[in-house]
Amino acid sequence: MQLMGIAEFIIGRADLVQERGELEIVVEGDKQLFNQYGVMLVNPEKYPSVKKQLGQAFVDWLVSVECQAAIAGYKIDGQQLFFPNAEKKGT
Repeated sequence: MQLMGIAEFIIGRADLVQERGELEIVVEGDKQLFNQYGVMLVNPEKYPSVKKQLGQAFVDWLVSVECQAAIAGYKIDGQQLFFPNAEKKGT
Protein backbone atom coordinates (compact mmCIF):
# COMPACT_ATOMS: atom_id res chain seq x y z
CA MET A 1 0.00 0.00 0.00
CA GLN A 2 1.64 3.21 -1.09
CA LEU A 3 -0.18 6.44 -0.35
CA MET A 4 2.67 8.91 -0.75
CA GLY A 5 0.91 11.59 1.27
CA ILE A 6 -2.28 11.59 -0.81
CA ALA A 7 -4.56 10.36 1.92
CA GLU A 8 -4.99 10.19 5.64
CA PHE A 9 -6.76 7.33 7.34
CA ILE A 10 -7.24 5.60 10.65
CA ILE A 11 -5.93 2.07 10.93
CA GLY A 12 -5.61 -0.26 13.88
CA ARG A 13 -2.19 -1.33 15.15
CA ALA A 14 -2.77 -4.96 14.10
CA ASP A 15 -3.58 -3.91 10.53
CA LEU A 16 -0.63 -1.53 10.45
CA VAL A 17 1.86 -4.13 11.62
CA GLN A 18 0.53 -6.76 9.22
CA GLU A 19 0.67 -4.32 6.30
CA ARG A 20 4.44 -3.94 6.79
CA GLY A 21 4.54 -1.13 4.28
CA GLU A 22 5.94 2.34 4.69
CA LEU A 23 3.14 3.47 6.99
CA GLU A 24 4.06 4.81 10.39
CA ILE A 25 2.17 5.57 13.58
CA VAL A 26 1.69 9.32 13.86
CA VAL A 27 -0.90 9.44 16.67
CA GLU A 28 -1.52 6.91 19.42
CA GLY A 29 -2.92 6.93 22.91
CA ASP A 30 -5.68 9.48 22.22
CA LYS A 31 -8.88 8.53 24.07
CA GLN A 32 -10.90 9.23 20.91
CA LEU A 33 -9.04 6.40 19.16
CA PHE A 34 -9.77 3.85 21.89
CA ASN A 35 -11.18 0.70 20.31
CA GLN A 36 -12.13 -1.79 23.00
CA TYR A 37 -13.25 -5.34 22.47
CA GLY A 38 -15.82 -6.79 24.85
CA VAL A 39 -17.55 -10.02 25.73
CA MET A 40 -20.86 -10.77 27.38
CA LEU A 41 -22.99 -13.82 27.88
CA VAL A 42 -26.20 -14.14 25.85
CA ASN A 43 -29.28 -14.00 28.06
CA PRO A 44 -30.46 -17.62 28.44
CA GLU A 45 -33.95 -16.48 29.50
CA LYS A 46 -34.37 -14.65 26.20
CA TYR A 47 -32.58 -17.31 24.15
CA PRO A 48 -33.22 -20.70 25.81
CA SER A 49 -31.06 -22.63 23.34
CA VAL A 50 -27.92 -20.81 24.47
CA LYS A 51 -25.33 -23.02 26.12
CA LYS A 52 -25.01 -20.94 29.27
CA GLN A 53 -22.34 -23.00 31.03
CA LEU A 54 -20.08 -23.16 27.96
CA GLY A 55 -20.61 -19.48 27.28
CA GLN A 56 -19.78 -18.55 30.85
CA ALA A 57 -16.68 -20.74 30.72
CA PHE A 58 -15.55 -18.83 27.61
CA VAL A 59 -16.17 -15.45 29.26
CA ASP A 60 -14.32 -16.56 32.41
CA TRP A 61 -11.39 -17.77 30.31
CA LEU A 62 -11.17 -14.51 28.32
CA VAL A 63 -10.92 -12.41 31.48
CA SER A 64 -8.59 -14.83 33.28
CA VAL A 65 -5.04 -13.78 34.15
CA GLU A 66 -3.69 -16.50 31.83
CA CYS A 67 -5.71 -15.40 28.81
CA GLN A 68 -5.03 -11.71 29.43
CA ALA A 69 -1.30 -12.53 29.50
CA ALA A 70 -1.62 -14.48 26.24
CA ILE A 71 -3.44 -11.57 24.59
CA ALA A 72 -0.79 -9.11 25.79
CA GLY A 73 1.95 -11.45 24.60
CA TYR A 74 0.64 -11.71 21.05
CA LYS A 75 3.13 -9.85 18.88
CA ILE A 76 4.07 -9.47 15.26
CA ASP A 77 7.60 -8.34 14.49
CA GLY A 78 8.05 -7.69 18.21
CA GLN A 79 5.14 -5.24 18.39
CA GLN A 80 2.32 -5.84 20.85
CA LEU A 81 -1.00 -5.65 19.01
CA PHE A 82 -3.56 -5.85 21.79
CA PHE A 83 -3.64 -4.35 25.27
CA PRO A 84 -5.95 -6.34 27.55
CA ASN A 85 -7.66 -4.55 30.41
CA ALA A 86 -10.09 -7.05 31.93
CA GLU A 87 -10.70 -6.51 35.61
CA LYS A 88 -12.70 -8.60 38.01
CA LYS A 89 -15.57 -6.63 39.57
CA GLY A 90 -15.19 -6.04 43.27
CA THR A 91 -11.39 -6.10 43.26
